[in-house]
Amino acid sequence: MRQIILFGAGKYGRAALNYFGRENIFCFSDNNKLIEGQRVLDVPVISFERLREIHGDYDIVISTGAEVLFAIAAQLEEAGIHNYRSFLKILEGEGHSEFAPKPEQAAFHEPPDDCRQVLMAAYYFPPLSGSGVFRSIKFAKYLPQFNWWPAVISTDRAPLEMNYMDESLLEEIPAGMNVIRIPDPVYTMRMTSFPTETGTALIDFLKAVLQSDPEASAMAGSLSQTKVGRAKLLTFPCPALLWAYEAIRYIEKHINLSKFQVIYTTSSPYSAHLIGFYLKQKYGIPWVADYRDPWTDVSQKELGFISSNDRLLVRLEEILLKAADCNISVERHFALSYVKRFSISVEKSITITNGYDENDFSGLLEPERHPPKFTITHSGLIHVKPQVTAFAAFLEALHQLIDEQKIDLANIQLRMIGKMTGESRAVLRNYDWGDALVETGYLSHQEALAENYDSNILLLPGGDADSIKFAYTGKFFDYLRSGRPILAVVARDSVIAQALRENGHGAAFLSTQLLEIKQFILREYQIWQRGGKRELLHSPLIEQFERKNLTGQLAEVFETIAR
Repeated sequence: MRQIILFGAGKYGRAALNYFGRENIFCFSDNNKLIEGQRVLDVPVISFERLREIHGDYDIVISTGAEVLFAIAAQLEEAGIHNYRSFLKILEGEGHSEFAPKPEQAAFHEPPDDCRQVLMAAYYFPPLSGSGVFRSIKFAKYLPQFNWWPAVISTDRAPLEMNYMDESLLEEIPAGMNVIRIPDPVYTMRMTSFPTETGTALIDFLKAVLQSDPEASAMAGSLSQTKVGRAKLLTFPCPALLWAYEAIRYIEKHINLSKFQVIYTTSSPYSAHLIGFYLKQKYGIPWVADYRDPWTDVSQKELGFISSNDRLLVRLEEILLKAADCNISVERHFALSYVKRFSISVEKSITITNGYDENDFSGLLEPERHPPKFTITHSGLIHVKPQVTAFAAFLEALHQLIDEQKIDLANIQLRMIGKMTGESRAVLRNYDWGDALVETGYLSHQEALAENYDSNILLLPGGDADSIKFAYTGKFFDYLRSGRPILAVVARDSVIAQALRENGHGAAFLSTQLLEIKQFILREYQIWQRGGKRELLHSPLIEQFERKNLTGQLAEVFETIAR
């Protein structure tokens, strides 16, 4: 086996390094000039020019996300480099289960007589799982109780980078509700090149969306003149562009749009909103765009989700915001930011937070006694720098308490629920946790909630960077309803810290407040030592985040704009 050069030194490059083994990697290459000549995980990073000189002696693996994979492939081809593979495609080849019928196999059912209809474009929908799924499935579950019946446009398979499945969530889809699953061959790496006809149609579709903005139109026109530029457009604003285009083709061929009073689209993926834009422009159907998280807000740059100079994405964001009849954000600051940055009316930018579903807790047995070991539970991913810093602060505080013999390592359990990232493992390896560390892997939603119940502390290392202080994490609301004390490492004036001060369900600290974090942990440890019956924390203030109540707010939006 020849040694490998990994093209891409970001999170996928790190994952590929672990996958292939350090001994099989010669170096990284990357388009980021700032890291040329540096070392990443003790692996040298060479320039693209150097790669062109030596590529014949090595196997080249593109180790990036699908967002830039096609553009990098075009870049390599233009440079005469043809001996490359895609890391994502290698992973896809290891197996990926199908779970849905093809679109043409899906029967279309009529809604109840007393319901109006909303066409919902929700890419992430059961049995796919992950934080974005819960918002969509809970809206779909409860909208019929407000006389709105959704028909859902989703996809048939999860992208490799979000490959979480929870079959139990299928039970929450109301009987008879139509869920049409449009395949996405790009995000799932089933397609690694675009046929000429498909590529031309996609770029024409994208240009039609951008044409109302002269700057955006000019940028797209310029990109379309080169092979690399066209490759970038084919996955802009995200790799689900082809999915959105095919969804529109399916809708126009198979669905009677005259029966729908509202279109609702939710991102991510960004391309979902192109469905709403197109149907609004062509058919005049009122459109609600739910952004969950903002696209180009400074918080997304801090979290590494977008580059700092993605001007075309900013222009598209403005086009879509102004075209929609109503735009929804998950936090008030983001809604007001849209008003300020893009000069849209306050009435068109509203807030509906994420939340918890009371029904999810109805079947759980509430433990009356403390668990046999003092249990600290974390659910979800830890991968971006602010989260890693926060997690490291918590671990250092806990380790100091053990060193000081205030807590016995044999008496604790540090339970990590979900996929363990390389970043979280690297921080954990700084200490010897022995049997105290328990990694559960991915759990169903109900299993994760049961683990929350059976905990002494729920850990939320959100990060205390000022730029992300307005971001809730999806697990925060389930944590609240679980009724166990929450230890959050977040900014002092963050929305999470403010909520905890108001409802008393825990406390928030900066990553520099090791003493205070230690005091919080020790206090809960001493409560565990005393034993006795445990009462759930439950402030009435958290009920504003109940999913059925939040769905009622969405139904009110539909009533306001419906045709």
